[in-house]
Amino acid sequence: MRSVWILLLLATLVFSTTVVTRADPASIDVALPKLREHFPDIRIIPADPLQWKALIDRGGVDFLWAGAPVLYESLYRDGYLAPMPPLPEVPDRVGNIPLKRYGPDGEVYYVVYALLGYVIGYSAESLVGLKPVCSWRDMASLELTQYYLTTGRKPLAIAKPSKSTSTAAMMQLVTEIYGWEEGWRYLTAMAALARFVDSSGAVRDMVKRGEALFGPMVDYFAFVAGLDYCIPQDGTDILYDPVAIPKSADRSKAEALAKFFLTEIAKYTVDRYILPGNPALLDSPDVNQTKASLLKKHLEKLMNSKILAVPPEKSASYYYSFVYYYEATLVDLQDLLTEVWAKLAKARLDGRITEAQFNQLWAALAAPVNYTDPATGSVQTFTYQNAVEINDKLAKDPTYRDQIYHAWREAARSKYRQVAAQLEAAQRAEPRASTELGWTPILYALSFALIFALSYIVLRSRMRKSHESAAGGSLSV
Repeated sequence: MRSVWILLLLATLVFSTTVVTRADPASIDVALPKLREHFPDIRIIPADPLQWKALIDRGGVDFLWAGAPVLYESLYRDGYLAPMPPLPEVPDRVGNIPLKRYGPDGEVYYVVYALLGYVIGYSAESLVGLKPVCSWRDMASLELTQYYLTTGRKPLAIAKPSKSTSTAAMMQLVTEIYGWEEGWRYLTAMAALARFVDSSGAVRDMVKRGEALFGPMVDYFAFVAGLDYCIPQDGTDILYDPVAIPKSADRSKAEALAKFFLTEIAKYTVDRYILPGNPALLDSPDVNQTKASLLKKHLEKLMNSKILAVPPEKSASYYYSFVYYYEATLVDLQDLLTEVWAKLAKARLDGRITEAQFNQLWAALAAPVNYTDPATGSVQTFTYQNAVEINDKLAKDPTYRDQIYHAWREAARSKYRQVAAQLEAAQRAEPRASTELGWTPILYALSFALIFALSYIVLRSRMRKSHESAAGGSLSV
């Protein structure tokens, strides 16, 4: 219903200046008064990333603002973007960070409007004896699972990737850091421990209110909410928050908006702790220098972190496959997943299975599913290569997408139930986890020693009686 409402609304705005955005409401509130000074009829329409192509196809969209570069790269690859106007005031690069996306024709197709770092936000007041989580791997830890088992409260807040391009990029980053199969192990455990919400702003709010202990988010959310944060030690990235002109744009409006966003609006959103794509703007007299100073220090901290710098074109090559698979297997089936993960973790924590058994079952729980491709009828495994191969078809063919989504979900449901059965069998089998902990060899040794001692005592007793009998016989002779 929401997507239909947006399309109908845009149909009535064809004579207005229309911007489609992924910016959060507070950033829109900062930008809108300034925009209206120059574009009195402007309308800003927030929309889910998976709706952007349909909105552009409908027409009447003049400008695109904010969102992860993977979204813009997908739009560029599929021919939805028009070239940007010349922007000499924006440099091509800042250090190793490219600020402009050049096509093979030499044209620029999107420009970085803001730089956002991926962090793990938390409120120190809510931790109550727990240490801050400072890596993606630790968000899937048994320590956080123990917290859930003890309190019944899920410690993480995560936005659904279809609702948040930054969250999609962060979840993809985990597979880039650890590889496909190990990465999905951590994503699976994280999903079991998470409360899923419909926006990255909602993640920030849940952590702020203490309803979740930790949440992956972009850095300015942590600043705005006054949260503590860690830059993930096992790897982070910098989100290039772009602007672009869609193919359906009114060219004169779009070019004016591009220049205004990249020079003026970027200054005012510093009040939202958003780092301009061109950090030179932080030295402008129009910018709040207290906040600019904080952002400069944060940028230095980011640059000294382990940054993977995953190319947007690589993320875009499996973006749709990743998002739909994540939601089919982890979000839709979360209740079942959490139930199985909690039983598996508790069995390990209680010593009823060995570490080797735990790792084997965890790997099985997170293993890419086998499924029947509805287009070919062949059995496939959801490997990275498979995700790349079907990505474009998923983006363009709704019927195929619905069929494969259902196939993934049901394959995952079967997989989770199989792991639950394997866990039950492992707990009934011998040897128990105590073997791994070293108690059984000790018990065997003690038993052997006791048996040896008893045998020795019995033998000595018999020998004594034998000697006594022999002595008695001599005397009677």
